[in-house]
Amino acid sequence: MGCGCFSGFSHRSRRSARTFRSHISHRSFRNLRSNGIVGFLKRLSPGTCVVLQFDDRRPATGTFQGFENGTVILTNFDGFPGLVRIKVKSINAVSVAGSSKCR
Repeated sequence: MGCGCFSGFSHRSRRSARTFRSHISHRSFRNLRSNGIVGFLKRLSPGTCVVLQFDDRRPATGTFQGFENGTVILTNFDGFPGLVRIKVKSINAVSVAGSSKCR
């Protein structure tokens, strides 16, 4: 009895819904990751030595100073004497390092 005229439509709808769900989950994962990193960094005191891995760079040490406008402020970042600002969204991993690494 079915004419089959809606079969292509329903197939496309299911495919676009699946693509939309996967896009949303990827976005949620990205937000969860950055919120987790921000939550971790908010617990740190200024002057804490941290190891950061961001973008596609190797991990580097620096002294955490705080946040400003969605960026993390560090000093003595891989031996650079000035202030360094890194966007929170670009940070992949962070950990606390021993104080001897930041000297």
